[in-house]
Amino acid sequence: MNFRSKTIATIVIDRINFSLREYLKKKPYLNAPDCNGTACQNKRSQTSRGQEAKTSRGLKNASPSLHLPPNKRSSKRHKTNKDKLDTEIFELCMEDVWTCIDLEKMSDYAYFDSLWFNIYTNENDKSNVLRWIKAKKIFTRRYVFVPIVGWGHWSVLVLCNFGETKYLGTEKGPRMLLLDSLKTTKPTRLRAAINRFVVDILKNEEREELEQFINEVELEIPEVPQQSGDDCGIYVLYFIYCFLVIEEMGEDLSKLDALFDPEELKNLEDIRNDIHAYREKRDAKIAE
Repeated sequence: MNFRSKTIATIVIDRINFSLREYLKKKPYLNAPDCNGTACQNKRSQTSRGQEAKTSRGLKNASPSLHLPPNKRSSKRHKTNKDKLDTEIFELCMEDVWTCIDLEKMSDYAYFDSLWFNIYTNENDKSNVLRWIKAKKIFTRRYVFVPIVGWGHWSVLVLCNFGETKYLGTEKGPRMLLLDSLKTTKPTRLRAAINRFVVDILKNEEREELEQFINEVELEIPEVPQQSGDDCGIYVLYFIYCFLVIEEMGEDLSKLDALFDPEELKNLEDIRNDIHAYREKRDAKIAE
């Protein structure tokens, strides 16, 4: 399936007569630019390194130990790098990627707003996020995608087969995958926060299998294609796209090697080009 069946550029043409300023008022997503490995590593504090060393591998010791830095609108627009994504553009792209799903399989998938995980880490807003998640009915889905943006870097958590509790502890049962295109940023530092996030979802849903989840489901961080620039947000969109359209990957998580297929990687460039086209049209609209 070709990503260009419906492009980001098409979405822009449909909306070109709508005031961008009014659109942003109605959907005030915050700027969360990507970063490359050097920048991300420079931003890591000694505290976060200490947390990483103490992080537990399973859900057992999922304790509050991480608050993502708030995503504030940057005072400097990244005009020279078209690959950097803020959450507004990411959400538009997700709407487009979602149109690639076979209609018969639509109910197998769900995704969270790109700011929900970040908002969840703020204790004052946690209950709201858990309420929104409950409405997603994740225990009826095969895959649920949770975009994560923090420290200026994008990754995606995939909640797999959470409803298949009779297979807990097996490859067919519930699993959690964190896909990160820049492992030099140490994605393991998210482990404790993700574990706490999932435990709170289970508690909020009053799931009887809570203890089994805690004991048997661990966060996995598989090998995935790695970025060479500032395009981690584009890689997240590509990973999600592949889950939606590559049938063998959707049926068997051992087929993640499909992400490295040169033919599939062409879709990564299609996504990139459509984002560039969107930005050009948006910038032209702003300049009017």
